[in-house]
Amino acid sequence: MGDLGSDARWASIGVRAIESYALRTTCPTSHRELPSVEPTLIFNSGEPISIVDALGNTLTVDTNQVFYAGLHHRHCFSQAGRSQSGFHIRLSQLAAYRILGGDAARCTDRAVLIDDLASNFRMALSHHDGADPGKVRSSLCSALQDAARNADEPSKEIVWSITQLMRPDVRVGALASELGWSRRLLVARFKDVMGVSPKSFARMARFQRLIKGLKREGDRAWAARAVAAGYFDQAHMIRDFREFTGLSPRAYLKEAVTSVQ
Repeated sequence: MGDLGSDARWASIGVRAIESYALRTTCPTSHRELPSVEPTLIFNSGEPISIVDALGNTLTVDTNQVFYAGLHHRHCFSQAGRSQSGFHIRLSQLAAYRILGGDAARCTDRAVLIDDLASNFRMALSHHDGADPGKVRSSLCSALQDAARNADEPSKEIVWSITQLMRPDVRVGALASELGWSRRLLVARFKDVMGVSPKSFARMARFQRLIKGLKREGDRAWAARAVAAGYFDQAHMIRDFREFTGLSPRAYLKEAVTSVQ
């Protein structure tokens, strides 16, 4: 997968990265997709992709279609043919809200086709040589900017809450108190934008830290790994691991190693 670089315009939208991918395999592939706090847009330019979302629904993404995968409480599966290519756009949830509006929150645990964005992407990419990464980046940025041009902005209280919940030591009750809100009001307004509760978002952020640490540091002691990610103890980490992946930590590691061989 190739990172197409950064663009100052991304900061105004909240896009984390735009990556191109092109892969040929000897047989169809299947991947376990894990929960994270970064929703995803995929523009598929290869063979059709099949997505089984966290609710068990199956979505087929044909060539030159775009799908959005919202925040999800459990793992999903993606299945692809032998020829895979396209663009993987990692978003913050604020970017998803700006680009898709309230639909972003309503897509929690689901994968859905975004036809309007697919048309914008196809039109943008048709105007240049696809081999030039700079032009690809510029065209995709322009299409995303157009989609977010008339976006509503979430309140500054919710933006602040999102930032705070990315930290490992924050409690929802403490956030509500600092805002001068009731816990119920914070949960309701947070879900309107994010599609999940503040507690669920904090758990996803903690689990994402765990997975990133796993990829970066390899197989060190699980207890130390749990503490580094922000878990109270190893038992809480294992509970989240089973809920989010459907596997034990060791079974997940075995599957991950097998998938890259």
